[in-house]
Amino acid sequence: MKERSVNIIKKIFLTFFVCMGIIFTVAIVLAFTSVPFYAHFNLGKNPDGVEFTEDFKPEAVVMFGGAGMPSPDNLMRLYHTSMWANHFDVPVILVHPEDSVCQSEMSRILRQDMIERIDFMTEGTNTRSQSLELKDSYPELLNSPLLVVTSTEHVNRTIKCLKKVGFTNVIGMPAQEATVDFNLSLENQKLGGNKIPSVENTNMRYTFYNYLKLEITCVREYIALLYYKIKNWI
Repeated sequence: MKERSVNIIKKIFLTFFVCMGIIFTVAIVLAFTSVPFYAHFNLGKNPDGVEFTEDFKPEAVVMFGGAGMPSPDNLMRLYHTSMWANHFDVPVILVHPEDSVCQSEMSRILRQDMIERIDFMTEGTNTRSQSLELKDSYPELLNSPLLVVTSTEHVNRTIKCLKKVGFTNVIGMPAQEATVDFNLSLENQKLGGNKIPSVENTNMRYTFYNYLKLEITCVREYIALLYYKIKNWI
């Protein structure tokens, strides 16, 4: 009986490690392809094929945040929020879990002439509750054009949540970082130092690593979309 239990445990561990090995191998292989990029890109699209055009004139810019301050994610969202709010000269609604430090830092980073145009929505703790809070606080905006700024992978779920609670004219704007437009290849002879094998190909040094991160981000977001779908939140 004891020996049988040990064999069962061994099989479970063996199956687990084999599955993890397969997942790891697939992740490595996919990182050499464009699949992670397009999976992430599709998450940044608005549902139903709606696209932002210059004819779209929002009555407010709404930023959905969730990270601390300072953080790369929130700083990127704030940058795009400030840019679009000043472009259209409209109020800003910052939707973010209550955190006095975050609020003060966000207000400080945004332009001083925008301070009087900023409102905070702090009760929501996930995309669903934040959407409901926005609806309860601004029922007059349900049919108004709104530009929603959030991270790329979060756009699709956010817009679906907002439409589910009653907003009819919302367009998501992914807060993307700009790509560098210069040569990052190494010149080992000029740099000096010990001679060791190095990766000259920038795709290996940067794209591969970034795509691995995108895979994790996309898997997490697609699981979240499935959960929200099961909950009937989107």
